[in-house]
Amino acid sequence: MSKKFLPVFSVDWSGLVKRLKNLEGNYGILAPISCYKKLLMSIRDTGKPFFIDSGVFENRGSPWYSQIHCEFQNDRWVRQLYLASEQQLRQKIKEYIKRCDEFSPDYVFAPDIFGEPLLSLYLARLAWEEYWTRQRTYTLIGVVQVGSVIYNWSQKLVPQPDSFPPHYESPKSFLASLISAYRGIGYEYLALGGLLKADNTMPTGLKFGMSSKELDELLAWSRPEFVLGGLALTRLEVLKKHNVWADSTNWLWWTERYDYQRFSNRDVFQEVLS
Repeated sequence: MSKKFLPVFSVDWSGLVKRLKNLEGNYGILAPISCYKKLLMSIRDTGKPFFIDSGVFENRGSPWYSQIHCEFQNDRWVRQLYLASEQQLRQKIKEYIKRCDEFSPDYVFAPDIFGEPLLSLYLARLAWEEYWTRQRTYTLIGVVQVGSVIYNWSQKLVPQPDSFPPHYESPKSFLASLISAYRGIGYEYLALGGLLKADNTMPTGLKFGMSSKELDELLAWSRPEFVLGGLALTRLEVLKKHNVWADSTNWLWWTERYDYQRFSNRDVFQEVLS
């Protein structure tokens, strides 16, 4: 993974792959493992850097990492979702990595849970162990969930004593330790995830939660290799400054038919690649 900016386009249907084939320049393609086999093979055949992820936003009602617990309470059965056992998680991760093997990607994102940094770290450790059960041709990327930590951090109004470490009780304090834990497991390449926030005003229901200035500061000290969901024209300068790879959100597939003011007489794909 070269330390140079690379736009990565997220796709989940064949029409988007066809649009990309006419582009000139260097870029990667990202697809969730849930895509059908023919699509994943066609992405492999493009010869572009090929990424696979576990589909963190899919099946939110009954996610893969959960198990249903039933208990009879107050004269009725209550069904609740709990984190699956380690044995079940290992089996799911084994199935995920085995399916990734079929398509010879260049990079695979370790399974993670949106908004759950510590559980994602736990899954990253299990994934790393399974990944190294045999030699594989692709690189496993650890996903550090940072968004919820940054957005929900309580602001301290009282100055902290000088004896506390720098950035004590700040997102930087927690995330620095979290990133170090991933490095300690053995991950050479890390991606920052969880940077999208729920926003009902957006067509996708999600919005990138940080300003360009905030992202600039985060990348300056965290120094990841990838920013998930971070690719946008308004953030290109920051991404190129820090030489990180980033994938797109749905705005990239819009045309002037949907937003004439923003996209008339513009080729956003080539703007990203230029």
